[in-house]
Amino acid sequence: MDARAADDAGEVTVTRMGLRNGGWIGYAEDAIFVQRNDEKIKISHANVTQLSLRTLEWDLAVMSVVLVAVGTFVAVTRNVYIGTVFGAIGVWSLARTYDDRYELIIHVDGRAKPVSVHPVDPGECHERLAEVAGLELR
Repeated sequence: MDARAADDAGEVTVTRMGLRNGGWIGYAEDAIFVQRNDEKIKISHANVTQLSLRTLEWDLAVMSVVLVAVGTFVAVTRNVYIGTVFGAIGVWSLARTYDDRYELIIHVDGRAKPVSVHPVDPGECHERLAEVAGLELR
């Protein structure tokens, strides 16, 4: 049964929280539901092995800042066009890294890739899901 059908049928009460990029994440007594775009996922609490909240991908953020710095240096000392391109790519990468901040990662037993979402209120969502699933906060 998908998340919408379970909620519409009234079989479970799903507490929902919106996702920044559209859709929602919700939890009930026995499962976690994720709906984003056309993807609908139901994860049983028994299958959740770990919940984690990544605030920022620091390696990408540092790489982006270094790219902006190198681009600025090259633009000032060598070639304005090449330096501007490097700087623009660094700024674009930094903006994408910022958009992907506060990623809630749900590791599921038997699934190759973890389910990752970007809730509107990541701290509260992380605490509630850990409480409902019976897991420790990490």
